[in-house]
Amino acid sequence: MKRRLAELVDPDGALVLNLEDPVVGGYAGLGTAPAVLYRNDRPVPGGLGVVDGWIVAAAVDRLPLAGGGVAATGPGGGIMPVDELGIPGRHNVSNALAAIAVGLLFGVAPDAIRRAAAAFTGVEHRLQSVGLLDGVRFVNDSQGTQPDAVIAALRAFASPVVLIAGGRDKGVDLGELARVVAQTAAAAVLIGESGPTLERLFREAGLARTERAPGMDEAVAAAHRLARASLVGRPEGTIATVVLSPAAASFDMFEDYAARGRAFVAAVARLASGGGTGNGRHA
Repeated sequence: MKRRLAELVDPDGALVLNLEDPVVGGYAGLGTAPAVLYRNDRPVPGGLGVVDGWIVAAAVDRLPLAGGGVAATGPGGGIMPVDELGIPGRHNVSNALAAIAVGLLFGVAPDAIRRAAAAFTGVEHRLQSVGLLDGVRFVNDSQGTQPDAVIAALRAFASPVVLIAGGRDKGVDLGELARVVAQTAAAAVLIGESGPTLERLFREAGLARTERAPGMDEAVAAAHRLARASLVGRPEGTIATVVLSPAAASFDMFEDYAARGRAFVAAVARLASGGGTGNGRHA
């Protein structure tokens, strides 16, 4: 379907393609529309990429309806520093590159693109930052129901990271997730029907610290405690992250992923106001 859509784009339009995707990147040249290729690396001519921590454009041509010609940029093709993006993670840098490419194609001024990209902080339940307490940031990624989404969430933040996961098992292979959790997480708090299975897999993969919690309030309190403990001995100013990214469906405990995310946000608020609970089973 995507291939056919690429073939049908009008010659006065454009294809914005992820060069790091071996399938999608190969769609350039399929039809009559020009392609703007982007990657999380030095850009190819006419595309976008990242150089020395900056998002840069390499002479992207505006669409005919925007007057044609090369789109305006800052010096050296610069658009903005990557660390100004309002959304975390390497995968979101790729998303930003695609969005910025569209802006350039339509002739949007680089300063306006920079302001918009810096101001966009994501959408609810997808790496949504919901609070900071005692040097611990809380992130709602309740839509992270598949292993690849959870892996992306874990890799979006610097150490230390504490994962809250679990729910109704979706019947997918969790082996790679367990390996990444063991490599990147300081600890994990498990909830729901799949909690015992996830705990076993994470422990077998080498994660030293796990806990199980009966509900969201208990999970948030336990994760906060573990995150604070993980900051001991680290440089002053280090931020720990607690991320709810369940790797499971929500229906064992909640109506849907949105209800689960709202329960997480409410639990963080209760903890911040002193109404949380620290009950969790240590392992």
